[in-house]
Amino acid sequence: MQIAYTTYSTPGWSPERIAERAAALGFDAIELRTYDGHPVPVDLSAAQVEDLRRTFAARGLAVCALGTSCRFAPSDEVCAASIRDARRYLQVAAGLGAPLMRVFGGAFDAQSVSEADAERRVAGALAELAPEARAAGVCVVLETHDGFSAGERVGRVLRQVGDGAVGACWDWLHPCRVGESPEQTAAALQGRVRHAHTKDARRSADGKWQAAPLGEGTLPLAGILQEMLRQGYDGPLSLEWEGPREKDDAQPVLAAYVPAIRRLLAAHAPS
Repeated sequence: MQIAYTTYSTPGWSPERIAERAAALGFDAIELRTYDGHPVPVDLSAAQVEDLRRTFAARGLAVCALGTSCRFAPSDEVCAASIRDARRYLQVAAGLGAPLMRVFGGAFDAQSVSEADAERRVAGALAELAPEARAAGVCVVLETHDGFSAGERVGRVLRQVGDGAVGACWDWLHPCRVGESPEQTAAALQGRVRHAHTKDARRSADGKWQAAPLGEGTLPLAGILQEMLRQGYDGPLSLEWEGPREKDDAQPVLAAYVPAIRRLLAAHAPS
């Protein structure tokens, strides 16, 4: 499994700085985020994509995933625009050598669209993208996030799609946040997990979840990892730090992550 982190954690860093720090801290790979000060706009030329790939390869780093903001549930208009962006990003991911591209289901207004219709809209979009994803050698992964935080919902969508070019990204926080146990999430996703956003968090006095360095929060990390390994997961373990990210706030968290995830793996990997 590749130990990685998503550049959502380090907005404003140049590709060169991302590569230098990731290599120095012992990461295997980088997940590139695509918006909000991150280095992968949708209109990158093929030459720019290749330059970006070489920047990471020169430091011995793979690009394990492209983290897009494409989302399909909110409306037909948003869905259509996201499908257009996703098609372009599939080519960017392929050029970077990234085998995974993350998408969202997205939040939706339950008063204007039923849960079943929102799920069908997302499934339809993913089914439309699946042949192009397969041709590009990229798996599109739907994250347990926002209106699709529960593994149960993501699993229902994946079963509607029924295509191996589409899988799941298990974000370690959100299923727990909505009340799923690791066992329930794993059962719902049924071996379709291709990517993981690793993190830890704890609840504050007002009931809100706050990011914590790995091992310093209250998420059932061991249970999550055990369930993933039990299903044969061998994909990236990509840290997504959602705490303070100004200037160099993320650096201590990044530095602590590699030894922490290695300890967790050593403790819970099957013998």
